[in-house]
Amino acid sequence: MKVTLDLDKLLKAGKINKEEYERLADFSKQDAKSYAFNVLIVLASISVAVGFIGMNPEFFSTLIKSFSETFGRDGAYFALVLLLIGGGAAARSGFLVGMSGLVILSWVGGSTFYSHAAYFIAIREPAPTIVIFSLLSLAGLAISKGLEWDLQRLALIFSRTCLFIVNMGFWVGSLAGSPFLGSKIEDYTFAALWAMALVSVGAWGAKEGRLFVVNISVVFGSIHFYTQWFERLGASPASLMGAGAIALYTTYQLRSYNRKVRQARLTPAPGTKPQGPAAAPDKQPEK
Repeated sequence: MKVTLDLDKLLKAGKINKEEYERLADFSKQDAKSYAFNVLIVLASISVAVGFIGMNPEFFSTLIKSFSETFGRDGAYFALVLLLIGGGAAARSGFLVGMSGLVILSWVGGSTFYSHAAYFIAIREPAPTIVIFSLLSLAGLAISKGLEWDLQRLALIFSRTCLFIVNMGFWVGSLAGSPFLGSKIEDYTFAALWAMALVSVGAWGAKEGRLFVVNISVVFGSIHFYTQWFERLGASPASLMGAGAIALYTTYQLRSYNRKVRQARLTPAPGTKPQGPAAAPDKQPEK
């Protein structure tokens, strides 16, 4: 589990002493340097790969075509997903592991594209997307519990990426509906199921102390609210004012919740001995 600590605040409150402050700050600096180094490696590797492919487009086009003809479309996608997950695990790269989720989305019919000053995501089969990525998210969460910390982090990144895609599927489905198993699920059904899923998953995240799950539930809950609000009520001065007031209230509640969770993590459990200068016993007066 990754915990964010305000070392200056802890030191000022007497929760840690100066030596602990310096030791934890040194850990933070090392982690930041390692993270920056890994980001540079990923960006440099992508640049080299794209440049190399650009210099030999015909060769790679023939290679990909031959691979697809040999293993088929599904085989090519499966191999790419395994390559990203395996490479991400070997390099401890959350970027590669997270990308595997997006490749799976493309595999099941999703896509992204860019126009001038605009980015788009297309999910053509919302219902299957929701089912598939819900199962993948749960699988990533379950697998993470039996792994060591660095691999657990990667499994959680995969699970969170899939959870994000699930919400995107619900979003598209709540606007356009979706065919599923020979019938069509209407948009209002998606809207109702999405609301129930956001509440239940957010409540679970709050119970388990998983801030990412709570935050993404609130973010997509706001998106859901705004989408349905303007789809049904339209944009008017009254609807804009009401939506803005609700957004401010939601933001305040989310900020308060995050503060409470972080404070609870810093408060020693009952019966445990506090650490730092505050734990030092009072000196007895000299006789």
